[in-house]
Amino acid sequence: MYKLSGKVNTDGSIAYASQQAWIQNATLKDNILFGRPYNKNEYEKVVDACALRADFNMLPAGDQTEIGEKGINLSGGQKQRISLARAVYSNADIYLLDDPLSAVDSHVGKHIFENVIGPKGLLKDKTRILVTHSITYLPQTDKVIVLKDGVVSESGTYLELLDRKGAFSEFLLQHLNEEIVDDEDLEEITDQLESTPLGEEVRRISRSRPRVSESISESGSERIINGSYQRQMSIASQNSIRSLKKMTKSTELLKQDTTKVKEGKLIEAEKAETGSVKWEVYKHYISSIGVWLMLFVVLLNITYQAFSVGSNVWVGVWADDNDTLINGTVNTAKRDMYLAIYGVLGIGQALATMLSNLLFAKGTIDAAVKIHRQLLHNVMRLPCAFFDITPVGRILGRFSQDINGVDMRLPNAFQMLMSTLVRVISTIFVISYTSPLFIAVVVPVGIVYIGIQRIYVASSRQLMRLTSVTASPIYSHFGETLSGAQTIRSGNRLDSEITA
Repeated sequence: MYKLSGKVNTDGSIAYASQQAWIQNATLKDNILFGRPYNKNEYEKVVDACALRADFNMLPAGDQTEIGEKGINLSGGQKQRISLARAVYSNADIYLLDDPLSAVDSHVGKHIFENVIGPKGLLKDKTRILVTHSITYLPQTDKVIVLKDGVVSESGTYLELLDRKGAFSEFLLQHLNEEIVDDEDLEEITDQLESTPLGEEVRRISRSRPRVSESISESGSERIINGSYQRQMSIASQNSIRSLKKMTKSTELLKQDTTKVKEGKLIEAEKAETGSVKWEVYKHYISSIGVWLMLFVVLLNITYQAFSVGSNVWVGVWADDNDTLINGTVNTAKRDMYLAIYGVLGIGQALATMLSNLLFAKGTIDAAVKIHRQLLHNVMRLPCAFFDITPVGRILGRFSQDINGVDMRLPNAFQMLMSTLVRVISTIFVISYTSPLFIAVVVPVGIVYIGIQRIYVASSRQLMRLTSVTASPIYSHFGETLSGAQTIRSGNRLDSEITA
């Protein structure tokens, strides 16, 4: 619905309960408080009015039970009631309620309407704008605005709209004709319209339409006892119990973990590894590249360095050869021989480094693809309980930051390691061969260097691990904030979410 003309002014604070409930990855209590001060009396009233008391009693840690991202371990009805409770607890002046009773069964819906939204509810002194498709609550509203094709077709009190017999009356009759209405709701609607201009038409529809109790559900979730219809359990209640069982199962799995997670704590804090990288990690990466390909790349690096040292030695031999210049005349034959061999050594360096880089690039690309496929394969086959206790940001961190490390940082580090190691070893060998006393200097210097390197690598490695771990909550918080932008803005919580 779009504003075509005029102005929209509000006087006072606004609270918003969306049709798709937005739930934070926090405890039930924190979801209701939404950063506001805790008032025990008001909090208890809101919990009872929104029919959350029974859910709290069934949960392992009551309102301190942690909720997964997007309320993954809650039913639709539970999420909707928590979202409504958050709006009610805000004690705003204006309430925008976008069909908040759509996900709850009729009995819970009546309880919430009577205790929260209705003329005797907690919001009786507040301005309430309720969007709903349920017609049983309309007689208790102050004003009804009918929308048709995105525009306002009628407005007025409930009785005024019935007297007009316009779009609103047509909607009521169509709803009774086409929608599946429980016997109890049908009787209530019939009683409400008994003394209205639609009374006779409603009675005719009520007599003509088949009773719900005379039909048997194909799914077997309904049964007939002594000719009267009894629902085994409402869909919302079944979802609630199913989600509660799932939450209990997830909590039991966490309790069995060696970390001894606290009762009610659903998501375990991600821990960074400590100490040196295990050799199994290196073995897995090298096997992903290919052991023989890796050995061939190392051999090409050694070959390149051999050609490099050989060219330097050959230049030295050329410089020491006194036969290249005889009586002021250049010996072109020897010169050409020295140039040819020097050129061959240079071509050998170029070919060795080119083949080494090409093969290593192919191997590391194949390894990155293989590791990504293994990660995706494993994640897609994890049990549902894993996603209850693992934030989406943590999974995104593995697929983004860590995979980027496999794609970019790790190949560069391996290539630098191989080339530098071969160059250092060859340099030490050549100097030691020409000046044996250098060994007496290089050994203590090497010991000091290794000691410094161990300290630096340990701290650098741990910092990289901490960076990877701390990035996951940022991804989770960013996604959570985007999905709840309307609720955050309406609750005037922009600053707290940005600085969280």
